[in-house]
Amino acid sequence: MVADWLHLHALNADMIDDCVNCIRRGDLHLDLEGHAADRPSAHDTAYATLDHVLGSVICPMFATGLEIDADTISGIVRSIRWGDIEKGGLPHTIDHGVGHSPEVKMSWSRSTSDLICLAHEVAHAVQLQLSAGSFMPPVARETCAFLGELILISWATKNNPDLAAKLLVVWREENCRYFGEDCDLLISALTDAGSQYSYRMNYPLARAAAVIMWRSGENLGSLFRSGSAAMNFLPFAQIADLAGNARNYLQPMPQRDSERPAFSAYRAFGAVALLDIDFWKGESERRIDEYYTSLIGHWNDGTVFVELDVARRPIGYATWHKAGDENTVVLTRQAAPFGDHLALQKALEHHMGLGGSVRAHHPRSARSEQVAW
Repeated sequence: MVADWLHLHALNADMIDDCVNCIRRGDLHLDLEGHAADRPSAHDTAYATLDHVLGSVICPMFATGLEIDADTISGIVRSIRWGDIEKGGLPHTIDHGVGHSPEVKMSWSRSTSDLICLAHEVAHAVQLQLSAGSFMPPVARETCAFLGELILISWATKNNPDLAAKLLVVWREENCRYFGEDCDLLISALTDAGSQYSYRMNYPLARAAAVIMWRSGENLGSLFRSGSAAMNFLPFAQIADLAGNARNYLQPMPQRDSERPAFSAYRAFGAVALLDIDFWKGESERRIDEYYTSLIGHWNDGTVFVELDVARRPIGYATWHKAGDENTVVLTRQAAPFGDHLALQKALEHHMGLGGSVRAHHPRSARSEQVAW
């Protein structure tokens, strides 16, 4: 029954409805740094044998993506039992219990779609082994599996951009089912808590959670190990909040490019400028040369901070300078045009990590300086 499914996951229908609205509004698209959208979209290229792909792609990508020792991942992957699926059946992973290796059933025809499927099913197997028999609710299990797909795409982005572009095409095509028909099924089932449960109800929420967790750069290995505590790691409250945050029109920021710091800096400058245009109050009226000189000075001094929401959209920024006392800083600007002032302040406190005092300077206020925290 759907009521049992809700209870198992500690979810309620209102939160799920908000999550589905977020999905349908398009807030959960995938934007991975470095992929080329204009590369050929065909995805029928043949790849190597299953053993070769497991060793050269699957093991290294999971070791990197989950921040787990390569030998540990290799041992888990090499222990997986393999079997063909029955005619008309779907790929799946079987848990044979603690002390026994999981079994993956799928067909390997060496296509790009098979590679995505392989990452998905191996993620299930890795999760089963890392959580050591602790039961994980199905939405969380599928989140792990969808994270396996994103780990694959990210790994290919850095190691084989042509492959990454083809994988991304498959990933987006599959969204039509997960974020289309499966969303409809989920919403339909929620209209009657006594209706029959379908496993496909798990997919929209799991795929959404995987995207948000991937964007946030969290330690994904913790989720894979969490077992029965997994629902505590999934960001459904944040996804639901996104549905009510339609005022923020800004596009998500890509991940920081460590190999091109100037490129990342200009992106940050652009985000600050857009926030100032909306926030007004002093900065957008300045001459562009003065505005840029001030901003580049803060960038060089490390005294500018831009906060993003869980969808990686800029919500606000702050600048500051050090006072005479090294333990005191003075905030020269805090701009949060979409109403996220508290979120900006909390993130700024965490970023600065000061034990001393912080003062805010407001040039248009009768009190030019006041205690911030």
